[in-house]
Amino acid sequence: MEQIKRFLRGKGFALALLACLVAAGAAGVWAVRAVRNELEKSYEELTRPEASSAPQAAVPDTDLKVEDEPWQDVTEAANSVAGVPKAESGAASSGSSSGAVSGAGSVREPSALQGSSAPASSSAAPACAQPVTGRVLNACSGDELVYNKTLGDWRTHNGVDYACAQDAAVSAPVNGKVTAVETDGRWGSVVSIEDGEGRVWRVCGTADVQVKAGDTVSTGQTLGRAGNIPNECTEETHVHLEVLEGDKYLDPAKLIG
Repeated sequence: MEQIKRFLRGKGFALALLACLVAAGAAGVWAVRAVRNELEKSYEELTRPEASSAPQAAVPDTDLKVEDEPWQDVTEAANSVAGVPKAESGAASSGSSSGAVSGAGSVREPSALQGSSAPASSSAAPACAQPVTGRVLNACSGDELVYNKTLGDWRTHNGVDYACAQDAAVSAPVNGKVTAVETDGRWGSVVSIEDGEGRVWRVCGTADVQVKAGDTVSTGQTLGRAGNIPNECTEETHVHLEVLEGDKYLDPAKLIG
């Protein structure tokens, strides 16, 4: 025991401590090298090309062979769905301005367009017209009372008076059927024409009538010549035009436009 104490007091203790330190240092160095080797090994495994790509699941053959079946042409698909006939390569040389090819498989106009007639020319007769070409002498008054110079009283004026020369040609104001040709004590010789909408046009003051009941007339066709109107005989020469829809008087000027 005494020897151990002396040893510890002497150089032996220092040597033993140094040996312990050396052993501890060697163990530390070994541990560091071991950790470094493990890190290098892990890094090498991660950087390998085969390790960076994840394994892929097997794809069925049907998905891989899409390119074996050619894509259907877009034009052919549209034609097959919509039922549109295919255009032939000779269409451009057929001489047709529309580019359509005659015969089976050609593009045709819709039936509604094929049956349509050419637009009417600007010279076509209007639907309604004045019976004479003169100015409006007296307008339709509607429900308003106006003074009648011939009769000397106030009354409604149920038509339009068109001024004209004596014996001027009087024409049909509308297309239609002549329903009556009669002489009225108040309105003189009257030609009544029923139009396609059932309205009756009364052309009053028409002398030397050239049509009869049952005749079909067109706008502008001559009916006779300007004559006398007893109810309005003090006025200058004119033709009195009335339009009846049932029992109701309409303003002729609004229909003629």
